[in-house]
Amino acid sequence: MGRLFWKLFISLSITLVLIGIGIGGGVYLHEQHERNADGIQRDRRAEFAVGLIANALHHGGVAGARDLLTNWPGQYPPRAMIVDADGRDALGQTVPQDALAKARALLERNHGRDHDDDHDNRSVREVKAPDDQRYIVFLPADSNAYAGPPRMLPISAQIAIALLASLLFSAIFASYMTRPIRHLRKVSTRLAEGDLDARVVPFIGNRNDELSELGADFDFMAGRLQSLIDAQRQLLHDVSHELRSPVARMRLAAGLAQQQPEKLQLALERIERETERLDELLGQILTLARLESNLNRDATEKVSLDELLAEIAEDVGFEAQALNRSVRFKVEHSAELQGQRELLRRAFENIIRNALKYTAENTAVEITLTADAKKPVVLIRDHGPGIPAAELDKVFQPFYRVSEKDKSQPTGYGLGLAIAMRALKKHAATLALNNAPDGGLLARITFH
Repeated sequence: MGRLFWKLFISLSITLVLIGIGIGGGVYLHEQHERNADGIQRDRRAEFAVGLIANALHHGGVAGARDLLTNWPGQYPPRAMIVDADGRDALGQTVPQDALAKARALLERNHGRDHDDDHDNRSVREVKAPDDQRYIVFLPADSNAYAGPPRMLPISAQIAIALLASLLFSAIFASYMTRPIRHLRKVSTRLAEGDLDARVVPFIGNRNDELSELGADFDFMAGRLQSLIDAQRQLLHDVSHELRSPVARMRLAAGLAQQQPEKLQLALERIERETERLDELLGQILTLARLESNLNRDATEKVSLDELLAEIAEDVGFEAQALNRSVRFKVEHSAELQGQRELLRRAFENIIRNALKYTAENTAVEITLTADAKKPVVLIRDHGPGIPAAELDKVFQPFYRVSEKDKSQPTGYGLGLAIAMRALKKHAATLALNNAPDGGLLARITFH
């Protein structure tokens, strides 16, 4: 058992014991209040019972009082005394002389007061029966006038049973509260040891409380952690694969230069091209790593989207002429936002260059800056083959390449869209790709 179990157990036990002491003390004080110093019961129940018996005695005599007690509305009638002038009980009971004396003394004191006095004790009454005889009706304090059924166990045994029941309840409740925490601790240990499939909810069950919600949140965190670690492993595998190819070609070129000195210039040119590719690849990997680790915290500035997009459209449009393609830019709604200009430039440029790469010859990449509910929206549309619907979300994964692209086109490294999405996310923007109804791919960038 952990420390939390004992804290809950001890605190609940002490609380229940104190509640028991408080209730027991209250009952004890109440019972003490029911008896006065004269030994006569003085509580409201006694006054009510004496009033009923006195009324029955006054109108029906001793027979009427006896009949009332015989048919008392309850399992245990009050053990009342109906004492005549000679000190004998009309019901044949033994009269406690000390209680009778005290009752008479109290009755004399009551006679000396106004009957409307709040202190008038009506638990002792003098009654005149139909036969003109006078009786004193009272409930002696030592007669257990309202005693219920006999106790099956002594007080000490009842207290011990109540205490054991309190301890048992405290133990069950503390165990119920701490069991999910123990499962959470075990699962977190398994997770730390590398078992990424470990989850808490199967052990907790349907508790429908805050602890079950904590377990569900923990499982969500574990799932996210598993997906991130799997993504990192996949990224490491992909990086290794992408680096292996240019390095292998560089080694092949170096070996060719050693074996055939007359092809040295050709080998050097190959090594230079592969070095440039490696430099570009490493730059993109570094950018992606900085975005995913939130290390790119350069100062922000006010950026005009229409000016930035116009500049990128001009640069990419110059390159498009050599490919017999073009870039068209249209501004429907000017927009400015606070952000990192260079990061936004890289994001838009990656998407636009990707569109230029796959748009058909004699077509244009269309860039539109508009607004939706006063939120800036950038639309980039090409006229290429599009992307299969099942792969629209996968292209944002690093090093992912669409399988059905035109094999005659250079495929790149599969990092452009991944970098663009993460860069836009840092600017509270979303990037969505959809195939246009009449062909081509439409990228929608919405700033929130």
